[in-house]
Amino acid sequence: MNDGAGRIVPMKRYHIRGCAEIAAVSEPWKTLNEDIDFSRYISLKQAYVCLKHGEAAGFVIFTPGPVFARGGYLRAVGVAPERRRQGIGRKLMSFAETATARCSPNFYLCVSSFNRRAKAFYKSLGYKQVGKIPGLISADASECIFWKQLKQQPASRRRTS
Repeated sequence: MNDGAGRIVPMKRYHIRGCAEIAAVSEPWKTLNEDIDFSRYISLKQAYVCLKHGEAAGFVIFTPGPVFARGGYLRAVGVAPERRRQGIGRKLMSFAETATARCSPNFYLCVSSFNRRAKAFYKSLGYKQVGKIPGLISADASECIFWKQLKQQPASRRRTS
């Protein structure tokens, strides 16, 4: 995928430093003082980086196969502060959704309750908050579960009441 918002490629070990720098200054990792194990997701082929002018402008980590309620799962997405509001986050999410839609009709993610900007971003992409897990990562915050239907279930698989 390539246009003005950069080019998305599978993440390699040499991208880790740039992506870790993005995470270090971004929510929720900054507030929670957490790191991302990029190496693990690279080995699972679940990590991608958006390159702009040869540098990491953003990253996305997701599992496209159904892991919960017939859906894939977004593990992390981040955009460099100086690259925000340039369409990179939308591009990364579109990439993850397209890949997930090939094998799962739904896509899920969790976002920390204190991360208002992320919640607004996901809502703008059509995600709906469908639940909340209090105290999962931090005693004073909840993880909000968001869901988006990527494709309709075939009629033969729908349950009738």
